[in-house]
Amino acid sequence: MPLFAVYALLFADHGLSSSQIGVLLAVWSASSFLLEVPSGAWADLLDRRRLLIASGVLYAAGFATWLTWPSFLGFLSGFVLWSLSAALMSGTYEAYLFDELTAAGRPERYGPVKARAESVTALVMAGAIALAAPLHALGGYALVGWTSVGVALVHTLLAVALPRVSPAVDVDEAPDPEPASLRAWARAVGTGAGEAASSVPVRRVLLAYGTVVALVGLDEFFPLILAEGGASVGLIAWILGGITLLQAAATWCAAGVARLAGLPHAVIVAAAGLLLAAGAWWSGPPSYAAIAVGYALATASYVSGDIRLQHTMSGRARATTTSVAGLVAEVGFLVALGLISLATLRFDVAPVAAVLALVVTVPATIAAHRTPAAPVH
Repeated sequence: MPLFAVYALLFADHGLSSSQIGVLLAVWSASSFLLEVPSGAWADLLDRRRLLIASGVLYAAGFATWLTWPSFLGFLSGFVLWSLSAALMSGTYEAYLFDELTAAGRPERYGPVKARAESVTALVMAGAIALAAPLHALGGYALVGWTSVGVALVHTLLAVALPRVSPAVDVDEAPDPEPASLRAWARAVGTGAGEAASSVPVRRVLLAYGTVVALVGLDEFFPLILAEGGASVGLIAWILGGITLLQAAATWCAAGVARLAGLPHAVIVAAAGLLLAAGAWWSGPPSYAAIAVGYALATASYVSGDIRLQHTMSGRARATTTSVAGLVAEVGFLVALGLISLATLRFDVAPVAAVLALVVTVPATIAAHRTPAAPVH
């Protein structure tokens, strides 16, 4: 999505302040928060492929709304559509992939497959972000935006092409089959949320997931931080492309990171937070390098959290429990966005992001130290 490189700048060029942009991101996260678990429960009852298709349609509609209604309310509406799309995707995609691998007799491949898929995604994202610079030079934000809408439609067509896969769990773990209904949905919510609350290993994974996402969520402010440091729109697009390339390399290693526990995992998260704080505080090439390495380490830990979770949970309501993880992540994201939005009423975004990264690094490191490792196959 080329638009990812410049959408914060698009908002700013249409008169929105850093605080207003923070409010938009907070509403985005809050709406995802409200929709996350309900949508995950439906993914345990309905055709997951159809939910992924619906997610793609809403994804394209959200960005089209930004382009046709470029105002605070238009941007807000687009974020709500994006939230609904993300909620339908979250939990559904992970459960779909795990069930397909389980049906093939290869559940242990989930970690490597998920990590490599994330790396390919990041590589494609890097190219798209780098493309934002020449697209912006040729046709401004409009060309960047409509190209992104086209990419979202291709994403939807790929969802249409997915095979239909039935949930695959052990017979003694499978719930009694019943048709999709409000009662069945409530049961799925209860099962998934109950496991998240009662299982100590799952709780520890969720806590680590929620704290590290506050570091990952700083990427929404990277364009503004870089702009404050004097980078142009074109240079920012190239920098973000480079950051995404390093992210791809790091997420490729996420399956290995998922097998780490204790001090090694804690060191990765601590280094991520400290580098992100330094990158936000500095300017110029040292800033770019620190942000890139810090973000790569944070995303590797974040992706490894999902791998740990899929192997830790029982699988009775896989999509719902995964959506609970998404809910916890949204809490971490919301807290970070809220603090940045309030602080930028008086201070620039770069020093605010630096302080927030330092503050979040402490609980994130402690949670990483306590997180169980994924099994070694």
